[in-house]
Amino acid sequence: MTEFIADLLRYEFLRNAFIAALMVSTLTGMFSNVVVLRKVEFIGDGAAHAAFGGIAFALLFGVSYQLTALITAAIFAVSIGYFTKRRKISESSVIGMLLPLSMALGVIMLSFIRGFTPDITGFLFGNILLVTREDIWMLLFMNIGAVAFFTLFFRELQYYAFDERMARHYGVPTRFLHYAVLVGISMSVVASVKIAGVILVTAFLVTPAVTSKLIAGRFRSMVLLSVTFGLVATTMGMVSGYWLDIPPGPTIVLTLFVQFLIVFFAGRLLRRSG
Repeated sequence: MTEFIADLLRYEFLRNAFIAALMVSTLTGMFSNVVVLRKVEFIGDGAAHAAFGGIAFALLFGVSYQLTALITAAIFAVSIGYFTKRRKISESSVIGMLLPLSMALGVIMLSFIRGFTPDITGFLFGNILLVTREDIWMLLFMNIGAVAFFTLFFRELQYYAFDERMARHYGVPTRFLHYAVLVGISMSVVASVKIAGVILVTAFLVTPAVTSKLIAGRFRSMVLLSVTFGLVATTMGMVSGYWLDIPPGPTIVLTLFVQFLIVFFAGRLLRRSG
């Protein structure tokens, strides 16, 4: 651990990776609770694949991948809200149509790239060591925005997450919250692409909240525990990846699942002994 801290202070790329991973864990930890309680886990996966289309567009035209990925993920989120509210189409059905569409458009755009073909493996499975200062600034602004959103609308989000119909009955602005949460989820996905990649990003949006739900009795506790689980898994995953010389992103995902298993079986043992 001492050697890891020493290298953390010595090498900027490792420091950037660690800071970015902590920020991603905080960001996704907040929104993961709404995702799990609303039972829309598929949205994170869909937004990640939508972001892939934006990344392919950026590689083809040589523009910022963060901006294009954020725009495409936001369009994806707004499209889900539009089609599900206007017609009797479930969110899962809309995502099931838009997810392969985004991937197909991404593959088509990549096929137009001539000469040097960029290695997209890092975007599919994550490459945390390529995180830059610009990525950290973007994550910082996203975290500030997410904290402000949860602070201002915490009670409304609680009603919305547990029962949208009842929340609407009591005058909660569910339409605004619906679109805001979808955009927030998309932002979280785009922010997580370099950490976990398109394939693994759903774990950041689902696993912490599922784990915290097993032991939390209130929404506030669930949010705090989700963020805590994410931060602990990130730290352990980064250290383990450093020592074992394996990719840190997938290691963090594995650590998140190990946390779930520990909490799940510990809860069963406590119930049996009680």
